[in-house]
Amino acid sequence: MTEQIGIVVDSTADFPPHMAADLGIHTIPIHIAIDGKDHLHGVSIENEQVIAAMRADRDVHTSPPIPSEYADVLEKLLERYDRVLSFHVSKALSQCYTSVQRAIQLLFDDAAQRVIPIDTRTCTVGQALIVKRAAEMLRQGLPMDELLHELNFFMGNGSLYFTVDNLYWLKRAGRLNFFSSILGGMLDIKPVIGLKNGQLVPMTKHRGHEAALASLAQMAGDDYRRHRGDCEIWIAHAAAEEKRDRLMEELELEIPVALDSIRMAEIGPTITAHAGPGCIALSVMPT
Repeated sequence: MTEQIGIVVDSTADFPPHMAADLGIHTIPIHIAIDGKDHLHGVSIENEQVIAAMRADRDVHTSPPIPSEYADVLEKLLERYDRVLSFHVSKALSQCYTSVQRAIQLLFDDAAQRVIPIDTRTCTVGQALIVKRAAEMLRQGLPMDELLHELNFFMGNGSLYFTVDNLYWLKRAGRLNFFSSILGGMLDIKPVIGLKNGQLVPMTKHRGHEAALASLAQMAGDDYRRHRGDCEIWIAHAAAEEKRDRLMEELELEIPVALDSIRMAEIGPTITAHAGPGCIALSVMPT
């Protein structure tokens, strides 16, 4: 009898509309606190409300599910599945992975052994692409050891880049010190940031959005050529439709052959709470 494998992921992963449900992926909501009142992403609050609160300069914070919340979800999934793959945002950016490890310790030994926690070493669309790969490989019937080997390849060779609208949000989230080496006292700087092995890495700096978006497109083009076109490109943004359209124009110049296959998603409030409304991200994942 074929083993039944379930997939669960933090709401930090940003999928194109309806894709997670179509792939049978379960989501654990992140906590979003506005002026001290707790909400659950996608359950009691949506992205638009979080963005409106941030623009009104209200106090917005995020926190991972506590271990007992993860444990409750895992126990329910283990009633339906033989094993569960649990995918989490980079542990360098969040305590989600640490929390789920503690949750597994709360389970009975036989149940704990059936849960495989995975630090995806990325976030937003980069995280979602890894989870999508896992779902596709499960549908193809790939054995678990081969699937985990392939996931390590994707996590090691995928990329995620993003740029922000306003450095105010990075400062408020306590991330500005990280960028001191690239700011140089220029208040209008637009940094392009990457994730390498789960860590935030400054890539380039620009005066204005146009140059930053052109840099994102160039990086995507370099990755596309490195993978010889055997890759997927996803874009996600937080209330940044104009930048999304401008980025697509730059990508049309850089890699026109890939334009029709690029997928779009919305950045969720966990990432937006740190990077701010107006941020835009791009991920390239080999196929």
